Amino acid sequence: MEPRQTKLIIFTAKLIAFLCFAYLTLAFFPQYAHHLLLVIALALVVIGAGSLLKYKSQRNWIESEAKLLSSEEQEEEIAVSQYSKLKYYYPVIEYAYSANGISYTGHTLSHEKENLWVPEVNHWGDPTPATDRWWLWFEPGDHIPVYINPQDHSEAVLVKDMTKARRSHHLALLTGGILIGLIWLTLVVLNYTLPLR
Repeated sequence: MEPRQTKLIIFTAKLIAFLCFAYLTLAFFPQYAHHLLLVIALALVVIGAGSLLKYKSQRNWIESEAKLLSSEEQEEEIAVSQYSKLKYYYPVIEYAYSANGISYTGHTLSHEKENLWVPEVNHWGDPTPATDRWWLWFEPGDHIPVYINPQDHSEAVLVKDMTKARRSHHLALLTGGILIGLIWLTLVVLNYTLPLR
């Protein structure tokens, strides 16, 4: 089974488990239903802030040189509405590098696949230039920059920075979590429609 399918199955299982928990809470403990807002808020804050901190920690990773072993392009279609999908392209690359005299092999390009992928068309419907898919010009044997975790040399990435789109995405999750948390706090403090017992 592909890693992408495994992640999707895990995410779906977690979502179903949360929905079951929410239903049981609403059905049997309605007085505690407002705590679901707190759970959602915490989840959004952890996801948003966790990714932002992950990228921030990579700023201090050591730049070195890797040898490209293989490179291929993958594509994935994402539903953007009920009737349309958008195709994205992203690279799958294997590379070799060494640190402190020890050789390593890496597959990780970035913390998130979405930080790399390029849409087939832009917001106006124009085809995205092929030059934006920088990996198309890679050849086995090429030497490419790699960024190595100074605390664990077996961990490395080719792209350590985050795109503006991904930064906006994670900031939106973080902000949404904070706002939902404030709503929960308001309900508790003001003892609105869901009073504590």
